[in-house]
Amino acid sequence: MEKKQTYTGACSRSLLLFLLFFSPQTGKTQRVHKEKGYCGLYYSSMADLHRQKQVELDFYNFRAGDIVASIGAQCGHWEAAYAACTNSVLFYLQDIDTVYFTEKQIASAWHYYDSLRGTPMTSTYQLVAGTEKATLLPENRFDKITIINSFHEFTAKDEMLADIRTKLKAAGILYIDESIPKTPGQSHGICHMPMLTQEEMIAVLLKNGFRYIDGLELQFRAKKPRRKIYAFQKISS
Repeated sequence: MEKKQTYTGACSRSLLLFLLFFSPQTGKTQRVHKEKGYCGLYYSSMADLHRQKQVELDFYNFRAGDIVASIGAQCGHWEAAYAACTNSVLFYLQDIDTVYFTEKQIASAWHYYDSLRGTPMTSTYQLVAGTEKATLLPENRFDKITIINSFHEFTAKDEMLADIRTKLKAAGILYIDESIPKTPGQSHGICHMPMLTQEEMIAVLLKNGFRYIDGLELQFRAKKPRRKIYAFQKISS
C-alpha cells in the first residue's frame, strides 16, 4: 500500500539554502546548518536527523550488507546522514559534477556524521564519476539505487535508465525522489527545469523497463510543491 506523510524538507541537490525545517513528528521547527567551506546542509544532532529523516529511512529500508548507489550525489550530505543511521552499508556515490563532488567534500560529510553519532561509522563509500548518458557504475551489483531530486535534470533519461537497469540486481529497487508539480510543465524552483507529474514519471519508467511498486508522499509547507519517493523494479525481459 502506498504510504503518505506530511513533511517539509530540502528539495534540491544544488545550492539550496532552506535552513529551517518543520518536523511532522514533533510539530516543531528545527534548524540545520552549512559547514564552512563545504556544500550541503547538516543536522545539528542525531535526534534532529531521526526526527526529520526517519520516515525516509524506513522507506529505503537500508540493511547491513546492502550495496547502494546514489546517482547525482553531489555534496554527499544526505548519503552521509543515511550512513550515520545504518551499519555496514556500502554507498557508491556517483555524479558528473566536478566542483562539489570531490573526495574532500565527501570525506568531510562522512567525518561530520561520524563525529555526530559518537561511534565510528561502519557504512562506507566509493566515488564514481559518470557522464550524462552513463553512470559508469559496476554492473549487476546494487541492491538499491537512489536518485534524489536529480532525475528531472537528466538530459538523456532513456539512456540513463537503460544503463541503470544493468546496474541493479534482479530484485534490486530504484528509488527516485522528486518534487511533484502542481500543474504539468511546472519548472523546478531552483534549476528551472520542468518537473514530471506522477503519471509522467511512471510512464517514463515503464517505457524503459521498470514497474512502479510503491511510493512515499511527502508534503512541503504551505505553497510548496509536494515531494514523492517512487520505488521501481526492473520488468523481467
